[in-house]
Amino acid sequence: MRLTRKSTLKKCGAVAASVVLAITGLLAGAGTATAGPAGATNIRGVDPGDTDRMIERLCSQETSLTGVYGALNVDTGEFKTRDEYLRDVFGLWKPAGPWELFRGWCGYAEASTWSIKGDTVRTSRWIGNKGSADDKETFVSSYSTKTFAKKSVGGTISLSLAKSIFSGTVGGSAGYEWGWEKESRFETRSEKTIPPCRQVAVTWTPYQRVVRVNPVFYVEDYEWNKGNGDRTVHSWRDRGYRTIYSHGYYIDGISDKLLPNGQPDGREDKIEEKLDPKSCTQ
Repeated sequence: MRLTRKSTLKKCGAVAASVVLAITGLLAGAGTATAGPAGATNIRGVDPGDTDRMIERLCSQETSLTGVYGALNVDTGEFKTRDEYLRDVFGLWKPAGPWELFRGWCGYAEASTWSIKGDTVRTSRWIGNKGSADDKETFVSSYSTKTFAKKSVGGTISLSLAKSIFSGTVGGSAGYEWGWEKESRFETRSEKTIPPCRQVAVTWTPYQRVVRVNPVFYVEDYEWNKGNGDRTVHSWRDRGYRTIYSHGYYIDGISDKLLPNGQPDGREDKIEEKLDPKSCTQ
């Protein structure tokens, strides 16, 4: 498997999205005995330091043809990227003291998916009735689907990465209900009754799908030196597992759900408000 993946990466060059796509197939088949996403082992609460932030910073680096690099101080839990390590700790990429070095690949494994109700929005203009009897008006209501993503730690997620994860090419797709990058809009006309001295509008509450992915790291090399020479292994801290994640670091993609016919799924409601009685016919 490793030879196939490296060959693919050489063809793809240094384009980060292509690297992610190549790694995902490998991770799906590289499971360990644990039940984590993509068979990864959760290191949160096991290894020192803020492992959520460590995985976030590790996998936020631009991926080279040889992967991404990190350094962990196993005494303090401090994490550094390769550039930070070369600048702040040691001018060579070699383990020193409590600093252990690693190289590998990041991917995005779907962890779970569920449905929610989105925020209710007004989709028509207000129409008022200042008379003393019911009135009927035709309301024009329009809406277009929404998609966005957010991270549990770190800054905002880039649009290009979100697209690669949630378009179905990386992570996973939730079938026809998943509306990521499948923009749909509607415009409806409906006649509604407006009571006297009231104004009425139409709202839309979208039904949405959340897909959560956990960034995972596949270990190629892990190195340390305890004073008796450099040692290199090929699992995380020589514990036998090659794919890790930190449970508290995840990325959520949220999108309006679509019906089988491609239309947005949700609920339309009529809302009304009182007008100033002084402006209405008595």
